[in-house]
Amino acid sequence: MLSVGLAACGGSSTTPSGAPQAAALNVNETVSTSAVTVGSPVTWTVAMSNSGNAATTSAATLLINVPTALSGLSVVPAGASCNAAGGTMTCTIPAGFAAGASASVTFSGTTTATGTLTSSVQPSGDAAAACDSTADCSTTTTVNALPNVTINSAVNSTNVLVGTPVNWTITATNSGGPTTSPITVTDTWPASGIGIVTVTPAGASCAPIVNGNTLNCTISPGLTSTNGPATIAIATTASSAGSLVNTVSPGTGATCSSGAACTTTTSASVPVAPNVTVSSSVNETSGLVGSAIAWTLTATNSGAGASTAPITLTDILPAADIGSITVTPAGATCTSITGNTLTCTIPAGLAANGGTASVVVATTATAVGTLVNTVAPGSGASCTSTANCTSTTTISSGSQIAGSCGLMTNATTLNNDFGGSTGAMVGLTGLGTTSSAGPDSSNYLVGMGTSGDPVTIESWPGTYNGPASGTMVVAQSGQFICASQNATSASLTGASSTVKYTSDLTNPTSGSPTSLAGNIQISKAQNNPGFVMFNLPSLSNFSFEFFRAGSNGYRLDYSTDGTTWNNIVTTSTSRAACTSDVCDETDLLTTSPSGATSFTATTPITVPVLLRLENINTSGTMVIQKLMIQP
Repeated sequence: MLSVGLAACGGSSTTPSGAPQAAALNVNETVSTSAVTVGSPVTWTVAMSNSGNAATTSAATLLINVPTALSGLSVVPAGASCNAAGGTMTCTIPAGFAAGASASVTFSGTTTATGTLTSSVQPSGDAAAACDSTADCSTTTTVNALPNVTINSAVNSTNVLVGTPVNWTITATNSGGPTTSPITVTDTWPASGIGIVTVTPAGASCAPIVNGNTLNCTISPGLTSTNGPATIAIATTASSAGSLVNTVSPGTGATCSSGAACTTTTSASVPVAPNVTVSSSVNETSGLVGSAIAWTLTATNSGAGASTAPITLTDILPAADIGSITVTPAGATCTSITGNTLTCTIPAGLAANGGTASVVVATTATAVGTLVNTVAPGSGASCTSTANCTSTTTISSGSQIAGSCGLMTNATTLNNDFGGSTGAMVGLTGLGTTSSAGPDSSNYLVGMGTSGDPVTIESWPGTYNGPASGTMVVAQSGQFICASQNATSASLTGASSTVKYTSDLTNPTSGSPTSLAGNIQISKAQNNPGFVMFNLPSLSNFSFEFFRAGSNGYRLDYSTDGTTWNNIVTTSTSRAACTSDVCDETDLLTTSPSGATSFTATTPITVPVLLRLENINTSGTMVIQKLMIQP
């Protein structure tokens, strides 16, 4: 404000009664806005008034600074005349500007660049002086870039299982100037196939859901790159299999960053479930004291999906009557046995469509009785039936066939039960056994040694270590030699075989085997030829080998009662089909031996059995060096 007497822009004076008359010019500049975006119009107004008590006596001048970052400059003076040159505009108020009169200069343009638009006015001339304050005669307008709001929609997964979360996130990002008007966002989610929906906006507000599967939200003006982005989180769960499509539609002032950015698709499917079943099996359902017992616990996943969590197997072993235990897991881990409980764990990820894990628990039977093993699967598996998870083995002390040559049992039990001592054997009469020709217990007996393998041949009475060097154990007419089970476990095997029942006599050397100590010689066929008899708990496919002295024929029979004999094979009486004086017979229950004249095929025998080998050759003796029997 300008006043006479004070000579100050924007001031006023009080003229005392009788004081001289004077003009007082007031100047003020205003702008239409303090902040705009590029391309927006801006208008400045410079207003002038005479607050004195007299008209001006000379012209007053207004020097106005006009911003240059404008296009389409328009100047509208009222009560003044203006001349614009460059960034400066000079306006003149003629003399005689009456007391109480007013004038104005309005100029406007469209902003062309970001930055700050500053304008000021400087008055001069009659009754005009500097402005009282900068605010009276100066304005500032900030020009911002245009808003650039882009919308994106994202989903937590493109593939989910029914019952698992589906989370959509809508994001509005402004990479330009502040928004000046509200922006609407409309989201449409699947009309079905989802559960309850929860909406969590940040930097936006959302109206209650009243239209089924449509959500309307608003982002208020003022969204910038520094106070954004604005987000809308939408959470639900997949409730059925199918395609879940979510689509966002932005209103005026925003666009999708791309055509695909505002649409998400999630495939929901039914979970693929595992199906793990557990079973227990045992290698023997019946056995003898000393028999090897092996339980196998097996978990099989027949489902279409891998197991998702560890599965525990709790195996209850017999509390007594078994020896030391060996545990061999495959695809599982086991802790130490506590009492008679073994705990094993199958880790998550057991393969679908037939994946298996197993645990083999091996021991030996130590007493007569029943051995029961039961496995209980934990969560994530089941027994297909109670019987499938329980295995039972009946253990007996052995059974004696009437007329046989001994018990089918181990050496320790034989000695303990019948008064023998280590290294010594019990005579046939002590076992209550006879033959049709009467026992010859004073001369010949084949029994079990202290280690179980190889067999020890005893001459009774005689030394415990077998016949004297250079002598032969001989079954003469009407006599027999008895061989019982000669190994207490699968690890006690002869040098020539890995099967349990092996009589590996003295190894051959160069020259005739008939002079070797420890061999068994069976006399040639007479009215009552000699023979070797073997006691076995069972008989499956088997083989044996012997040296021949001359051409040997033989007959091989078996009996399950000691009375009735069944022929396996009878060869020709003069057997020449032997290589280098060694006759090797294989697969005697399934394949006829070379040179056989008769053959009776049979299935494996699972009961106690006697095996009898006779020499039917009339011109020579049979010398046995090695014999292998597979139980």
